Amino acid sequence: MDRGEFERAISTAPSEEDRLAYFGALLAKESGLGSRLVLVGGSAVEIYLTAEVYTSQDIDLVGPKGVITPILLKWGFSDETGRSRRVYWIKEGLGQVDLVGDRDRSGLPPRPWPTPFGQVMIGPVEFLIVRRLMRSSRERSADLFRQAEAMATRYGKGLDWDYIRVMAKKENVLPLFEQLRDRTRRGRSTS
Repeated sequence: MDRGEFERAISTAPSEEDRLAYFGALLAKESGLGSRLVLVGGSAVEIYLTAEVYTSQDIDLVGPKGVITPILLKWGFSDETGRSRRVYWIKEGLGQVDLVGDRDRSGLPPRPWPTPFGQVMIGPVEFLIVRRLMRSSRERSADLFRQAEAMATRYGKGLDWDYIRVMAKKENVLPLFEQLRDRTRRGRSTS
């Protein structure tokens, strides 16, 4: 797929979160990585919650840089060195791509997300909930807690609550987990 074909495909996305998912699916297909390419971090939160609830500042990807980088170049991304000499890949209309590593370290399988271009794998929502609880605690942010709550409410019945509890305890945010679990069980909103 050349740059023009990529840009036309991305332009068909009806929303910001769809554009992220289309990008992931197209990259997974073009690279041959398939399910080994995983969208994680804030971009995964944006897809799970929609851009109306949360918009990420970058696109975090798990996958081998040596395979992904040539495709980003072919599609018109330019590299920019950021903090700590980290290389980001930038494309107007899509944003900043951060290649965060070769493997997902959450311990849970990613979730498939369908698009018209095939599926893209999204980091596990349980891990994202724990990360939001951690940041909520560290930054004293009610907004980050609300994002965790929104994901827990939306995906609650299919979540591995034991994983979330164990990881919350490990990360010293068990009180926030308990608050989240209580609110989710009662169906209360923090809005």
